[in-house]
Amino acid sequence: MSRELRFRFGTDGVRGVIDRDFNERLVAVLAESTLRYWSSKYGLRRLLIGYDVRRKSRDYADIVAGVAAEHGVDAVVTEKPTPTPVVAWFGSRFGFDLTIQITASHNPPIYNGFKVITSRGAPAPDEDTSEIERLYDQEWQDIDRSVSSIKVVKPQLIDPGPHYVDHVISDVLRVFRPRSRLRVVVDPLFGTAINYTAKILRELGMDVVEVHNSYDPGFEGRNPNPEPENIHDTIQEVMSKGYDVGIAHDCDADRIAAVDPLHGYLSPNNVISIVLEYLARRGVIRKSVVRAISTTHIVDLIANKYGLRVYEVPVGFKHSVKYLISGDAEVAGEESSGLAYSWHVPDKDGIYTAVLLTAIASEYGGLVNVFNEIIREYGRSFYRRVDIPFSNGKEFVSRNREVIIERLHELGNVKQVITIDGVKVVFSDGSWILIRGSGTEPIIRIYAESLLEERLNQVINYTISLIKSLG
Repeated sequence: MSRELRFRFGTDGVRGVIDRDFNERLVAVLAESTLRYWSSKYGLRRLLIGYDVRRKSRDYADIVAGVAAEHGVDAVVTEKPTPTPVVAWFGSRFGFDLTIQITASHNPPIYNGFKVITSRGAPAPDEDTSEIERLYDQEWQDIDRSVSSIKVVKPQLIDPGPHYVDHVISDVLRVFRPRSRLRVVVDPLFGTAINYTAKILRELGMDVVEVHNSYDPGFEGRNPNPEPENIHDTIQEVMSKGYDVGIAHDCDADRIAAVDPLHGYLSPNNVISIVLEYLARRGVIRKSVVRAISTTHIVDLIANKYGLRVYEVPVGFKHSVKYLISGDAEVAGEESSGLAYSWHVPDKDGIYTAVLLTAIASEYGGLVNVFNEIIREYGRSFYRRVDIPFSNGKEFVSRNREVIIERLHELGNVKQVITIDGVKVVFSDGSWILIRGSGTEPIIRIYAESLLEERLNQVINYTISLIKSLG
C-alpha cells in the first residue's frame, strides 16, 4: 500500500484548491488525525464544527461530524455558514474542547480549508499542528483505513449567532456610548458576516444598509478579501451617496476594511490606529500592544503617548496570539487583517472591530472626524506593499541579508535593523522598509511606510531595483 496523501498546516490551517488538493478524503484524514491527537493530549468530549459559504463547506463539516461520531465525541455543527470569530468565541465561552472551522478565509473562491481552534478560542499553535502532522506521518496506514468508509450522521445543529451578538453589544457599550445615528453601509462580500455586523449596528441605533448579502460560493467573481479592487462599488456608494461609514469583511469575517466619505478606503492599518487610540484614551489598554513587523508605526506613536509597551513579532497572527493568552499584551494588530483583543478571543475578529470602530465614530463626531484626529496628532502615514515574483524568496533574503542591509544604508541614516522576519530597516526620519520572502507563495514582499509620499516612493523604488540587481 503506497502513501499518496500529505498535508502541512500553514499560517492559518490547511488550505487547497477544492477537488484538486483539498477534497473529502483529505478532510476525513485531517479530522481523524486531529481528533486522535487532541483526545490523547487534551481530552476531547465536545467538538464544535463551523463552516463558511464556499462550495462543499457544509459537506466537509458533515464529514468531520462523521469522524467525530466514530470517536464517540459529542459533535455540534452550526446550522448555517458562520464567521470564524463567532465559532471561536462560542466554542471558548460554552465549554467545547475543540473547534474545527471549514474555511479558506480571504482566499479566492476555488480554495477551501481546515482550521483548528483551541478551547481558548485561539488558532492551534505550531507545536500542536506539527504534532498532528507527525501523528499522520506515523499512523497514516491505520488512519487511511479508518476513514475509508465514514458513516453519514445527522449531527446536532446550533446557531451561535444570538449569543455572540448579545455579547458584542454589551461588551462595546461598556466602553463607548454611541451618540449619533450614523448611516452605514455594510458589505459582507457574500460571506459569513451576513446579518452579523449589520444586525449589531442596527441594535446600536445605526441606520444600516447591507449589500452583497446573499451567500455566494463564487463571490460574484471577486476574491472575498476586503481590498479596494474587491469592494470598489461599496467605496463609491459611501463616497457618493451621503453615508457616514462603510464596513467590509472577508469570507469568514476575521478581516475588516472601512470607508469614510472624505478619505475613501481605510486600510487595516488605519483602522488599527483609530481603535488603538480610542481604547487607550478610555484606559481599556493600560499595559502593552503587539503588532506584526509589517504593521504601521503609528501604533508605536500611540503607545508612546499613552505609556504602552510595543511587542514586534513576525508576520502571521499566530505569533501575536501567545501575548494575548499570557496577558502580556491586551491588543494585537496586523496590517493585512486587523485586530484581536485579550478580553474577547485571542484571534482576529472583524465584526467586533467593526462595531468598536462605528461606536467610536458615533460618539466622537463621525469616522471622518476621528481619522482626521489621528492624522493631526500623528501625521498621515503613506504605506505600500509590493510583491515581486521570486522562487525561494525566504532563502534569497537570508542569503543576501548583509548586503541588503549595507545597501539600504544608502537611503539615509539608519536608526534600527530588525531581522526577526526578513530584513527591516528603520530610518532616522521614521520611514522604514521591510523585505521578506513569503512563506506561502513564490514571491518576495516589500513593505514600506513614511509620513511623506515622495519618501515612500523613493524607498520602494530603490528597494525593488536592489532586489532585482541581486537576483
